[in-house]
Formats: sequence, structure tokens, C-alpha cells
Amino acid sequence: MTRPSVLITGGARRIGAAISRAFGEAGWHVVIHFGRSHAEAEALASDLPSVETIHCDLSDGDAATSMVTALAGRLEDWQCLVSSASVFERDDVTALDPTIFRRAMQVNAATPARMAQAYLARARAAAGRRVIQVTDQKLANPNPDFFSYTMSKHALASTVPMLAMGAAAPGD
Repeated sequence: MTRPSVLITGGARRIGAAISRAFGEAGWHVVIHFGRSHAEAEALASDLPSVETIHCDLSDGDAATSMVTALAGRLEDWQCLVSSASVFERDDVTALDPTIFRRAMQVNAATPARMAQAYLARARAAAGRRVIQVTDQKLANPNPDFFSYTMSKHALASTVPMLAMGAAAPGD
């Protein structure tokens, strides 16, 4: 019997690690994505029964979609993609930093949307496919700090209904 698989971006630290651990303990094959957290990813992997780690810089959207395409080609029952990775850098509503803004929009919104598109187009799953886009309490409780981060999470949240409509298109 093949275990269902899940890819968790940012799966080595903080909430991503908790999500990785929960899926692993529930019997899933966990693919822990990391950017700069190699040691943490390997340490967590040593605690889980069916796991692999994978590195990808999510600021490179092409590399991220290539990673998803490669995984889709070899994971037999890839049921879930969890986009948990994000960059969180301080800027505020009175002084948006263009560099921070570009990085936040790429890593926190554009890349997860592109990864979801690639996953939904290519992954095979016996019991359906799910995309979970981890957002933040700042959607319901905005404040003027971490301005670019908050905007990027709002952008990501807006992709969810559109991705769902596309995934449920007639003929699928």
C-alpha cells in the first residue's frame, strides 16, 4: 500500500515543522521543503517514519515549479500541497521598501500560486488533491507593520477561490 504524500514548503521550522510532524505521525509520506533550514529539515526528518527533504529557493518561481513537476513525476499518491514558507521582513505603511515588497510578493504569493497550478495540473492522487495556502491572522487583524508581508498574504488568500474554480473546471 502506498502512503499518501504531502509537500510542505517551509516544513522544517515553526508552523511548517508542526504541520510536517502532524502529517508524518498520521502515516503520510512527508516531503519537507527547506530554503535555508537544512539542519532543521534533516533533524525533523530523522523523527518521522516516511520522509524526504528537498531544497529550493522559492524566490525563483521557475525552480519551484520545476520542483513540483519533478515530484509529481515520481510521487504515486500526492494528495496535498501545503504552502507554509514565507518571508517576513519589517516595513510599514508609511515606508514601503521596494526590495522587501518584491521579495514578499514573489515568495509569499506568486511562487505558491505557481506551485499550486503546477501541482493541480500534474499530481496524481487516488483520493483527490488539496492545496492549503497558509496565511496569517493579519488578514483579519491588519495593522501597519510588516506592510509588504501583509499585502502578500492578502494576495495569496485571493488566489484560493480562483485556484479552486480552476481545479473544478468541467472535464476534470
